[in-house]
Amino acid sequence: MTIPLLILCVSFTLFLLLGVPVAFSIGLSALATLAYEGLPLAVGFQQMTSGMGIFSFLAIP
Repeated sequence: MTIPLLILCVSFTLFLLLGVPVAFSIGLSALATLAYEGLPLAVGFQQMTSGMGIFSFLAIP
């Protein structure tokens, strides 16, 4: 298991245990992993906003 994957899983679990809604937990965990990797956070926001236009993702409640 690599460090970024470990950060993603641990932060997601931690956010869920703190009572953060699932959608926000996924987003915050992804941003935490991007920050660890040293990638610009703008990349994460750009990918999230471009993914919202995909119809198959919109069908998932």
